[in-house]
Amino acid sequence: MPFYSCVRFIKRSGIDTIPKMRYLELTKAPCNETLQVMVVGGDLHWEKKFESLGIRKGRRIRKIACQPFGGPVVIEVNGSKISLGRNIAAKIEVEVLAGPSR
Repeated sequence: MPFYSCVRFIKRSGIDTIPKMRYLELTKAPCNETLQVMVVGGDLHWEKKFESLGIRKGRRIRKIACQPFGGPVVIEVNGSKISLGRNIAAKIEVEVLAGPSR
């Protein structure tokens, strides 16, 4: 089968539609886990705010607590504990790196 025919077959069968990897919102990440910040969303204003808190792409953080009923999310960044509102924490997307850590 010629190369062109293979490409046409793959496109028709839908095999080439690989979904893009989507990371977890910080609000949905499990508690007491080591996480890596992958995306810091929002506009430039929020990016600067997160940067001043030490939250930037590639940084490892730990989610300490998640309060029920829409309460804040508490994370640890460089030994400092930071409490973020849920709407603000939803702007941060993370990847789970390791199991429970202390």
